[in-house]
Amino acid sequence: MPISGMEAARARLQVVDGLRRWAQGAITDVAAVELLASYAGGRHVRPGVAWVRPCAWPGWYWLDADALAEFAATRTGEERRVLALAARLLDGDMGTRHRVVNPGRSAA
Repeated sequence: MPISGMEAARARLQVVDGLRRWAQGAITDVAAVELLASYAGGRHVRPGVAWVRPCAWPGWYWLDADALAEFAATRTGEERRVLALAARLLDGDMGTRHRVVNPGRSAA
């Protein structure tokens, strides 16, 4: 049974909220989440896409940089550039990233 537009929007907002909690403490992860949430109506941060993964904590999600980069490589133009940028933000040099320990965070 297909879901309504309202249900899809609600699910997308729940994912964005969970991603924002996960990203807290890492500015590059926050930037990637906000970029994906604001680009193309947020259609790249919804349940069921390969790069949005559920965390062990209910309602929390994390972004898989490798899966996002693989998808970005299949796209063209602006979409490819935006998705590739988000993947690079997620996959930055861990030695230079500041991360506050977050109990709901999965290893990404």
